[in-house]
Amino acid sequence: MNIKFLLLFMTLCVSCNSRTQTDVSQMESQQSGFVVNDHLSLRDYSNYQGYLPEHGFVSTAEIAFEIAESVLVSIYGKKKIDAEKPFSITLTDDIWIIEGNLNEDSDGGVAYMEICKLNGEIIKVVHTK
Repeated sequence: MNIKFLLLFMTLCVSCNSRTQTDVSQMESQQSGFVVNDHLSLRDYSNYQGYLPEHGFVSTAEIAFEIAESVLVSIYGKKKIDAEKPFSITLTDDIWIIEGNLNEDSDGGVAYMEICKLNGEIIKVVHTK
C-alpha cells in the first residue's frame, strides 16, 4: 500500500510541476496586465470607426514625456536616460519635440525624439554623440 501511495504522490508532483514554457509565459504576462494572443487580427475590428480625441492622443507634454521615456529607456537604458533629465519638451506644428539635457558629467550626446500629437506616431528617435 505504501508503494501505491508513493507512486500516486510522485505522479501528482510531476504533473503539477510540468508546466510548459507557454504556460509560464502566459502566467507572467497575466501578472503584467496583458496576455499574448496569437489569434488577434486586424480584420477583427475592420468594421469599426476608430476613435480620435479632439486634442489628439498625445494631448499633453506629460503624455509625450511618458511615451518618450518608455521608448528611450528600452533603447538606451534607464541609467543613460535618467542622466539626461530634466528633458526639454515643446510642441511645434502638432509634433512634440523631446530632447535630453546634456549634464556636466555626461560623456556627450542627448536623446531626441519627435512624436505626433494627433495619432502618437513616433516620427524620429536619435541619440547624438
